[in-house]
Amino acid sequence: MENNDVVDEISSLLDSGKYKEALAVPNNEKFARSFKENCWDLISIIVKKVQDDTIILKPSLQGACEQLLSLIVEKATPEEALLEFIEQLEEAKNDAQFSIILMPLQQLLERLKVKRGRSLEWCLNSISTYIETIPTPEYYLEQKERLLMDCDNNIRRIVKVYAMVPPFYKPFIAEMNNEDGNIQVKQIICAFLVSLLGKPLIYIDLDPDSNAQSEARQTCSTIINDICLLEKNVIKFLMYIEECSKGRKASRNEDSEELSAYENKDKINMTSLAGLFYVVFSGHFNIVETAIPQVYSIEYIVNTTLLAVNSLLCNTEYGPLSKAMSLCKELLNRLPSIVAQDVLSIPVHFDLLKGLVNVAIYSSYEVIRKTAVNLISIHVNKFQYKGRCLLIKYVLEIANHSGMIGYAITLYKNSINEAFKSPVLDECFTGDQLMYMVRKICHLPHGAQSDLVELADQIITALNFLRYLILKDTSNQSGIKNNLSYIEMDYLENLRTGLNLSKAHYEQKLSEIENKNSKQQGVEISINVGGNTLDNIPIENKREILNSALNAFHLIEGLVARLSECINISKTSVNVC
Repeated sequence: MENNDVVDEISSLLDSGKYKEALAVPNNEKFARSFKENCWDLISIIVKKVQDDTIILKPSLQGACEQLLSLIVEKATPEEALLEFIEQLEEAKNDAQFSIILMPLQQLLERLKVKRGRSLEWCLNSISTYIETIPTPEYYLEQKERLLMDCDNNIRRIVKVYAMVPPFYKPFIAEMNNEDGNIQVKQIICAFLVSLLGKPLIYIDLDPDSNAQSEARQTCSTIINDICLLEKNVIKFLMYIEECSKGRKASRNEDSEELSAYENKDKINMTSLAGLFYVVFSGHFNIVETAIPQVYSIEYIVNTTLLAVNSLLCNTEYGPLSKAMSLCKELLNRLPSIVAQDVLSIPVHFDLLKGLVNVAIYSSYEVIRKTAVNLISIHVNKFQYKGRCLLIKYVLEIANHSGMIGYAITLYKNSINEAFKSPVLDECFTGDQLMYMVRKICHLPHGAQSDLVELADQIITALNFLRYLILKDTSNQSGIKNNLSYIEMDYLENLRTGLNLSKAHYEQKLSEIENKNSKQQGVEISINVGGNTLDNIPIENKREILNSALNAFHLIEGLVARLSECINISKTSVNVC
């Protein structure tokens, strides 16, 4: 009898719905030897019979396939069967096939106890390969709408597949804990678990406020608890964040050419480490206290973990950004109330500020933008005045956005207001340092030709700040009076000219719109706002835009007049305004 006959026989019986007969084949004398010799082909044939709907439409077929795979595990040469199961795992076409392979794979590994290390690593790598093929979810939901994310097919798939994984690896962790298994196997399992906290789980909402009882959170809790079982000190993984941030190539062991599991960048990378420390430090999960030794300095923990936060901030999706916000907030809360400016000698805080500014300006999610703005304030105000000024200057330099520049000016104003409560004003708010800030705050990129609509938020905030400081600092501690000539000649004069030009332009456009003859003749009226030409919008919307711009000009005009009045009075040293 040809060896392939047993494969054809079982395949035919399964297709015909003769499941009892198919299960009897391995025990049939004429097929017994052929069954054992053809396990490789049988695994492939049986696995391919299973589809996602098989367990619902043909539960008996599902059961027969599971039993046949279990018989193969009993009769086959373990090493050969293992390789075929791994191949089928990597090539699985659906989650049902992935699921049906896990149990026999686990049984084979238990039989291969002596040679398990490398075999277990292959199996875990194959599981990772399959998980990584699941598309990451895309959703644009906020607040209560986030509850609908569980309906996303990709999210449901991720949660379903992740829930299958712990039952697979649990026996090997238990066995290691009972027998103090070797370090290599421990690291193989632990590196795999850390990788699970990266992509794609990092794209799923794990916030307890919106998903307290979600299956994803429960699975995540299981994974982190198992990591803590294997590695009693999870803080040790901070060293790998440092390596990832410096782009170091994995070093090789002195006694072996092979990399350790923790040096495998497919597993231990910035994304998976960010996911790990989000779980550890965000406060969203219960972590075993003994897994976080208290011997590490807060500065080391915060400054190193912020590297992972900065990596998350480079994403645009809700999942990674929300985790970045939660983790960043908790890390900043761990810092002392006043942080010395020396800490800013390392670039991580400037990188954090840059990331938060970009998110605050460009994120698609309102709640994320608002949170980023709040974190900018918390971050800046953690530092001594000199440190605050350095960070605020940095925002003024990198933020090509009027609203964000206006916010930075407000942070500066609040800091100097706080500093005035001390008997002597901090030197960073005086002399040349104040002069530098005044020039940054009063900057019009194109002089009188600057787009005042685009710069409105920045200009309004700057005018309010200048008026505040002139009124507040009657004794000229800051040296603001030494800057009055610059403010008048270089800033306000250009601003007045720009206002006159802008008002005339916008009033002309408004007049064209209001002109009935123009509408009757079908004349197209083009409007340019903030560098954008607004042609294809209704007349009514154009009218609203023009009126809004004119209102902003009138407001700025009023603030310019009040500031000029204060400057004139300040020159006479009379404290009235």
